[in-house]
Amino acid sequence: MSRCSSIVWLVVLLGLGCKHVPTEKERESAEIHYELALQAQKMGHLQEAYKELQKALELNPDYPEAHNVVAILLHLAFNRPEEAIPHYQKALELRPNFSEAKTNLGNVYLSQSRYDEAIKLYEEALNDMLYVTPYIAQGNLGWAQYKKGETTLGVQNIKAAVTTNPQFCLGYRNLGSIYEETGEVSEACRYLARYREACPDVADAHLREGACLARQGKVEEARKSFTTCEEKATTGPMKEDCHRLLEAL
Repeated sequence: MSRCSSIVWLVVLLGLGCKHVPTEKERESAEIHYELALQAQKMGHLQEAYKELQKALELNPDYPEAHNVVAILLHLAFNRPEEAIPHYQKALELRPNFSEAKTNLGNVYLSQSRYDEAIKLYEEALNDMLYVTPYIAQGNLGWAQYKKGETTLGVQNIKAAVTTNPQFCLGYRNLGSIYEETGEVSEACRYLARYREACPDVADAHLREGACLARQGKVEEARKSFTTCEEKATTGPMKEDCHRLLEAL
């Protein structure tokens, strides 16, 4: 081997050996910033949460939980799904059995209509006996299957999810949507009523049930739903939608 080649290999080896391993103090500081991020997220201070997560990852780049939460913010709060994907992938590289991250990455793929990739991740999460919220993966698995055209299988999985967790609002809402789209109005209204019962403070639940009742010709019941919807609405657009539908009866 020539002297130049030896120097090149020495540089490469030195480069490979220079990866910084976080100290115990840095790991502890990263955990503090992570906890601060969770508190900020819970209070709705999303930008502050994102900054705290960045600090955590600067201190400890191999922190799977921090990668998972920063990806959630990028996907759902800041609408940057492509930037979220590498963080989920890194979390799974660090913790291959991180089922929450698998489900969350599946949710990104679902939003991008990448149904087969989403389904694979949901199924992997459901094989984890220690996964504490399997109904989320199963409900979203069912929705992905429905969007892919596998309606019967999709409905079965979403029904299994709401059986596991009777307070799973999204499951009832999706069942209502499926039955509406397939022309089964009575079944749609039944599941939208379950949505409203499980989530009585969610204005969308009253709006959807009211619209379904109106299609059945149940005007007074629909009026009550839209009135409650308007009362429960926390955003201007939702309040306007409820009011508009109430006025249209």
